[in-house]
Amino acid sequence: MDLKNSINIDVRIDKYVVLFIIGSLVSVSNIFSQFKPIYAEEIQAIKTFEKIYLPPKNPIVFVGSSSIRLWKNIEKKFEKYKVINKGLGGAQVKDIIRYADQLIFDYKPSQIVLYIGENDLKYPVNSSDSIFENTKKLLSMIREKMPDVPVVYISIKPSPANDLYRNKMIQTNNLMRKYIETESNMTFVDVYKDMLTSNGGYRHELFASDKLHMKAEGYKIWQRILKPYLLKQPR
Repeated sequence: MDLKNSINIDVRIDKYVVLFIIGSLVSVSNIFSQFKPIYAEEIQAIKTFEKIYLPPKNPIVFVGSSSIRLWKNIEKKFEKYKVINKGLGGAQVKDIIRYADQLIFDYKPSQIVLYIGENDLKYPVNSSDSIFENTKKLLSMIREKMPDVPVVYISIKPSPANDLYRNKMIQTNNLMRKYIETESNMTFVDVYKDMLTSNGGYRHELFASDKLHMKAEGYKIWQRILKPYLLKQPR
């Protein structure tokens, strides 16, 4: 084989090597893109939206899972307050911890209203103790960064869909109540008992067909119970 042909073969091989490397990098990139942290795109969408529609300064931040996210017209429901809704459907406590900066701290809130823990109940790995410890971790983060900001913790509600985990729910609520009672600027708001019948049964009329999410009647109870604990501010 002459030198010219040898060089041509080497060049073709080099091209194939380069193409193989590029193809491999693209494949790896695609693989990693499929494993983005949960809610990453939703958080990005929130921040993009807020570049156009600025949130109020020092608002009351309602944050947590779908019971917060699905609270329609929450700003109008609490019209005398500067309220923003930062709920994430399906969120567990660990998700709110992961995105605490984007969902809470970025807004420099005057008050925080928190509803979390219900989605954690269905996972066997999560005991009432572990849900409590994770929630305490989040509250400790808030206290470290915002020592004087009042926090309102809403108890886990008695959803009929979660009847299998009722004992875990009650235990978690009891642990949270006892802990919050020892903390300053924190309030435990019990919605549990008001969402049950007089004999402790479920009030199915408060819930949607999935027996998990609330109808307007359920939110009216929350609104009534929460209002006395919210900070009134000039809008």
